[in-house]
Amino acid sequence: MPLPNGIPSKDADGDPDFKATFHILIIGAGLVGLGTAILLRKAGYKVTVLERDSEMREIGAGVQLPANHNKVLQEMGLLDKIVSQSIVPPAIKLHSYNTGAVLTTLALDPYVSENYGVPHLVIHRADLRRTLATEATSLGATIHLGVKITRENTSFAAARIVLDSGETIQGDLLIGADGEHSICREALLQRASPPRPIGRLSNRIVIDAAEACKDPLVRDLVEPPDIHTWLGPGCQALCYLMHGAVNIVMNRPMGADEEIFYGPRPVDIEELRRVFEGWDPRIRALLEMAEGFMKWISVETERLEEWVHEGGRFVLVGDAAHATQPYLGQGAAIGLESASTLSHLLSRAPSPTSIPSLLRLYNSLRRDRTAHVIRASKKMGDIWHMASGPLQEERDRVLREELPSAGWPNMLGDPFFQGWLWGFDAREEAERAWRGWVEGKERGE
Repeated sequence: MPLPNGIPSKDADGDPDFKATFHILIIGAGLVGLGTAILLRKAGYKVTVLERDSEMREIGAGVQLPANHNKVLQEMGLLDKIVSQSIVPPAIKLHSYNTGAVLTTLALDPYVSENYGVPHLVIHRADLRRTLATEATSLGATIHLGVKITRENTSFAAARIVLDSGETIQGDLLIGADGEHSICREALLQRASPPRPIGRLSNRIVIDAAEACKDPLVRDLVEPPDIHTWLGPGCQALCYLMHGAVNIVMNRPMGADEEIFYGPRPVDIEELRRVFEGWDPRIRALLEMAEGFMKWISVETERLEEWVHEGGRFVLVGDAAHATQPYLGQGAAIGLESASTLSHLLSRAPSPTSIPSLLRLYNSLRRDRTAHVIRASKKMGDIWHMASGPLQEERDRVLREELPSAGWPNMLGDPFFQGWLWGFDAREEAERAWRGWVEGKERGE
């Protein structure tokens, strides 16, 4: 059957029904791995997800979901369900770290919906992951938990995995979605590729929303449910309401004598009190309400030019390919963009023999945009963490007094950058690229 505009649904050796038996293995059941599974099941592929953890638990708490992320949720048919579990923040407010004075306000609701077609959301990561996992299984994806993937038990180029039980799972394509500590990235490179510490620590605190509302000092941080960010010398604090809880993230430099570790660890409240001494009294009040604190080291991964194995049966997606720092709130978003791009191109595959070429097209589509986001996020962190002095004073003056324009210190308020970032539609770009791919085949390219 021809597709719209007369484009054929299969090539000369095509099989329109091959997807039902074409087996795609996805390593990693995080947000991006599960999103990829959903989109590929909707495209008709047989999908198996393999996850290292023995249960679907989620480390962390809140996550921001910007418009470019939520366009993919809309593509999945899950946006309304996720909205019902989320908070729709009215604005992002940037504060001076010591006085707490508002430097600038970036409108989110209804501005984002009116300009980009979907809202900006905040949600607990566990709720988002649970919803994605439920949707993936309801669509027919198989999820195996407690599967240890190593370079010894996995033939990445052949899309074959041998489980501890001795069972072999044979696929036709393997997708590595196993995050910044990716075994799949190392398999693609054929060498070690550990994430590198960048000299910063993140501390996460969650407190009961009802308790926060009782304290008149901090009530205005949750009513209305704006996103609040404090900009301090070398440090930053972030606070926003989720359903039933307040999520607080405090980012600071690592000390020269601090131990390098991976994964979250408990942190002593006295450590945070010392680091954030002299900050907005509301920050101190939030610290007093909290019962548990976790910290982890911020890392970066090497930039990869190629995410596709030369054999055409193994590809990376999400943080395994393009991990980013958190300052633009884009980690999950660009990961789901890549999942959408990859899945849409594969949905258009006319035959198994076309898939290696479409994987290379995916690589070329996603490489430059993700690299730009990674650079921009690092720049945003540098701006937020300026040391006290003339440059910081000028930054604050511009935020207070000038209208957003190109090069504005809050990059999310720069109308040109914001439109490029939040206005992006991965599916539309993939569809345009696929049509170009078809036209190239017709010309014999």
